[in-house]
Amino acid sequence: MPLKEFKANLIPGLKEVTLNVKRNLLTTAMSGELASSLKGRGIEFEDYRDYTTTDDAGRIDWRASQRSQRTLVREYKLDVNFNAFFLIDTSESMLFASTKQLKCEYTAEVVSSLFNGILSSSNSVGFALFNDGVSKMIKPMLGKKQFHLFSREIADPKNYGGQKNFSKAAHQVMSLLDRKALIFIVSDFVGIEKDLAKFIKIMSHVHEVVGVMIRDPIDITLPAMDGQFVLQDPYSDETIYIDSKEYLNMYKHYNEKEVQVLRQVFHGCKAKLLELRTDESYFNPLLKFLKRSGGRWR
Repeated sequence: MPLKEFKANLIPGLKEVTLNVKRNLLTTAMSGELASSLKGRGIEFEDYRDYTTTDDAGRIDWRASQRSQRTLVREYKLDVNFNAFFLIDTSESMLFASTKQLKCEYTAEVVSSLFNGILSSSNSVGFALFNDGVSKMIKPMLGKKQFHLFSREIADPKNYGGQKNFSKAAHQVMSLLDRKALIFIVSDFVGIEKDLAKFIKIMSHVHEVVGVMIRDPIDITLPAMDGQFVLQDPYSDETIYIDSKEYLNMYKHYNEKEVQVLRQVFHGCKAKLLELRTDESYFNPLLKFLKRSGGRWR
């Protein structure tokens, strides 16, 4: 099914982030945490600032707080820049929604917040869009131009549809990146390829890898209602009629098992996995995930 119109609202999403934390999603401290996960990279103390409710309590400097009679956390700056790269699924299965947003639209807003935050912290960012091949690929670079390129390509309906071939995309990305990078693989991971674990393991051996699984509620379970439904394979267009009562538990069990396999794949490769749903705001889960990782992706 071709995508006719792309409705993700990228810029207001960034404003929402600014209102919530009064800074970009990736504060200087969080950027340091990302950079410190890259072997050979580090962070450098810059200054103190007042503790806020969005901060991890583990970042409080108790000695400095006692001296100043204020609760303070340390601010860091990067001693070197690092590369981040987003490998984004634009295949047919991402063109689905039982909520107000298609999975691809929700994905665009998630990635745009991270993308802009990393750029704003003076780090290089690149991206690739993939389906049955890589449709667009931009190597990591600095500057606002990168975000403009990303916004243009992620919002172009021509870049969506087709099969999902992660292994082919992984080959091309690894040949593009000539230094260690933090790679975000963003997909619904519907229909896991049998060699997914193989390529995640290869990528993780060289780079730091974070999976971002974005699923619609229907990817998890069918609605609890009586009657028959028509299910369509997004890749072959084949359809079947099912009775909701008969297949509800079977469908839910299958999807739970698929997600469990995915968790095992990333855990087995010493990579991280963030799970998001299109019927829930991404902001708090994403912020908690970054803080919980705290530079310890492995």
